[in-house]
Amino acid sequence: MKQRRRHPGVIVMLLGVMLMLAGALALHSAGDTLQYVFPAPASTDGSDGLTALYRAGQEQLASIGDTLSASAIAACSQGVSLSAQKGRNVTVTVYAVGEGYFDVMHETLTDGRFVSGTDVARADSIIVIDEKTALTLFPGLEPVGQELTLGGVSYEVAGVIRGGRRTGEADAQRAYIPITAAGKDALAMQTVACVAKAVQSTGSAVLMEDTLRAWHPGGSFYGLSKLRMGAAMPLRWAVLIAGVSLLLALMRRMNAVTLGRISRYAEALRLRYARELAPGMAASAALCALGYGAILALACALAVFTVQPLLVFTEWIPEVIVELSSLSSRFWSLNDANAAAIRCVTREVCTLELGRGLLRWGFAALLLGLAMHGSRFLSRSVPMPEVRKER
Repeated sequence: MKQRRRHPGVIVMLLGVMLMLAGALALHSAGDTLQYVFPAPASTDGSDGLTALYRAGQEQLASIGDTLSASAIAACSQGVSLSAQKGRNVTVTVYAVGEGYFDVMHETLTDGRFVSGTDVARADSIIVIDEKTALTLFPGLEPVGQELTLGGVSYEVAGVIRGGRRTGEADAQRAYIPITAAGKDALAMQTVACVAKAVQSTGSAVLMEDTLRAWHPGGSFYGLSKLRMGAAMPLRWAVLIAGVSLLLALMRRMNAVTLGRISRYAEALRLRYARELAPGMAASAALCALGYGAILALACALAVFTVQPLLVFTEWIPEVIVELSSLSSRFWSLNDANAAAIRCVTREVCTLELGRGLLRWGFAALLLGLAMHGSRFLSRSVPMPEVRKER
């Protein structure tokens, strides 16, 4: 009985592909917003705490509103106790959101309404909870209109959103309240984030970062679309390696086809006149030229794909590429962000970092699988026809 051969390299490659797909999905789910995050003020009263900070931040975002399609400010606190009657309580991540937050960070509403600009302006004590929280605290009841206690203050449930455990949050459930209500009730928050959608990704990001750093220094700025491209570099390397290998394979096969046609017409010219073969020779030459043109177009597209990150990550390029001092200064400049003593992150940034890790491990597994198994299609030789020459 013939024993089936096992290919551990194929298994490792499949594992790598699965990890890379999971990483790509995580990167896609992180969104493409601009975010500036810094620690929330220690004092959260309405006079000089969170509410005053929110008003000042709104003015800063309004000053660059022409470069942003939507913007908002929100504070976040994890591990907050939310309780209802009959002793029911849950631990949630609370987002204290400002006007326009749900235009930037989308959620799916299943009942009631979102926190509105009017709620923020009046500092209304209303709350939006997720489905799991509603089922836990109000089993068999309509949650909208019910009362909840947050930080010793009573809040009315205004809406219910579709929920689920999310990467970057310590709690499985979440709730949203007006940021001015959090300031009025002196609720302790952990971080404050200015979030926005850009009109032009590069110019808007630079202007937003410079404006907000000048207003409130010491925060962490994230352009998620740019970070996603950086995190997806292993995927680009895989596409580049596969693209170059494919181009070489296509070139070998195109050369074989071209030499085969040359050989066939060389044999035919021994028995027939050239004028009889001229139309077929012209058509064959045109087809071969078309094939080489298609390969050249693919090569150009691959070149554009390869250099595209350099157009986004301009900070990677040293002033003088051939000078060691310029390379060294650029390296240490890029290292400054990693050397920050305090780095504030958001849920979306945590999701990006998870996706980046999955892509790197997946790419490493893919390379290991290729080394173990090899790629027969790309490595096998293509027989070239011989062109007979008359002496």
